[in-house]
Amino acid sequence: MTTMTVTQLNGRLCALLIVYIGASCAVQLEESAGGLVRWSGLSVLVPVTAAALLPLRRSVIIGIATLAASIATYGFAIRGVSAGGRTAVIAAVALSFVFSLLICRARPYLPYVPATATPNQPTLPRPARQADNAPDTPRAVPATPPGIVPAALPQPAVVELAGHYRTGCDHLGMHAHWLDAIPLSGARVGLVVGTVAGPGADATAAELRAAVRTLADIDLQPEELLTHLNDVLARLRPDIRALRQGNDTQTTVGAECLYAVYDPITCHCTLAGTGGPSPAVVTPDGAVTTVDLPESPPLGQTDLPFEATGVDLREGSLLLLYTHSATADELDSQKLTSALARPEPSLDATCRSALDALLPAPEAAVLAVRTHALDTHTVAAWDLPADPAAVSHARTHITEKLAAWGLTDAAPTTELIVSELVTNAIRHAEPPIQLRLIHHAGSLVCEVADGSSTSPHLRRACTFDENGRGLFIIAQLAERWGTRHNHHGKTIWAEHTPTPDQPVTTA
Repeated sequence: MTTMTVTQLNGRLCALLIVYIGASCAVQLEESAGGLVRWSGLSVLVPVTAAALLPLRRSVIIGIATLAASIATYGFAIRGVSAGGRTAVIAAVALSFVFSLLICRARPYLPYVPATATPNQPTLPRPARQADNAPDTPRAVPATPPGIVPAALPQPAVVELAGHYRTGCDHLGMHAHWLDAIPLSGARVGLVVGTVAGPGADATAAELRAAVRTLADIDLQPEELLTHLNDVLARLRPDIRALRQGNDTQTTVGAECLYAVYDPITCHCTLAGTGGPSPAVVTPDGAVTTVDLPESPPLGQTDLPFEATGVDLREGSLLLLYTHSATADELDSQKLTSALARPEPSLDATCRSALDALLPAPEAAVLAVRTHALDTHTVAAWDLPADPAAVSHARTHITEKLAAWGLTDAAPTTELIVSELVTNAIRHAEPPIQLRLIHHAGSLVCEVADGSSTSPHLRRACTFDENGRGLFIIAQLAERWGTRHNHHGKTIWAEHTPTPDQPVTTA
């Protein structure tokens, strides 16, 4: 419907410009018959206007028509024009026509931002059109020229990111890659690379990307996230489950995903993957190693739980996650190792070098990550005993640390949040109990970790209830809060944005 409307508008505009050209020539001929020679400067603007609003073919028609009309009118029909004036008029229209062609050539490379985009929701570049009148097909990684960075890639402060991909032209719409970086609680960041091959790869990849973001928002461990993502794909494509169970249904869809979580406080990265290539790590001294991930089949081809592995990344390390459409036998890992061993001036250059090394893979996506670490100037932690008296000690620690950070005005709110979190841990959880305060990217994150795996539940307390108001108070004071589990217990966190202390001025 939208495409038909745009086509009709373009056709009407083209007809209107042609009518204007004819009317302008008629007026010029009539005025010249009375001894007055006039030239309309709008004739120069007609090709430029057409180039900005119409497709290339119609823009060329408008430009040629304007140039031909100017030559015919001032070169042959009107006799009162001097040779210099005739040359100036025709040259102006010709230059306008050439400029309109340059605009038409530059239009496909201009950035495309949908009208519904918001500052908090980055959008992907506009995908290439498969036909002149065919509607745009959403792609997880758009089919743009090789080496273009996805515009939707966030840039968390704890890492430096660069993503590049190369798309093939043979099986258009049969392969889709996606790269993503997801800010998580506790200043951590989730890193994602994925690929889908088969019919409907674009739509499937977009749905899997949205599912990964949703699952990451509830702070699942990487192996748990992939287990849920496996179920999501089974619901999206029931033919995959039917084929695995031995039915006659045939499918050619294959999906792979690697999900990693980097913690800038511990400099530890936890990774889990489903059938894709193993990521590479380049240490600050230039050594290149490969992270050995547990073998696992692609998504949708197993009901077994996935396994994760951990690796320590020193500050300044380079983590390279990538996908490719070549088999393991075709991929020369030695070329990739040699490419990463060569120092590059930027992460973009590293991505391009890695893409070149991944040949003969016709399609590949690369995500390069430079890690940073948070130090004691932005992180503070205290071990607390399972004693109600520890609540007052926690408030004292918070007050002193906020004063050292110049955030004294944020102390009342932060103390109340910490008091509720520590009290709940002492009453309902198990030791060890640890309080951690993170000042990062303009936000304060209060975390209380304990040895229990039970999750708190937010509820609205009735008038005469003695309990049930702690989490409700936290939810009102904090901008975000949640719970994440690990192998040793859980962590309840709350994040809010403080206002820096204002300097005191004296009269």
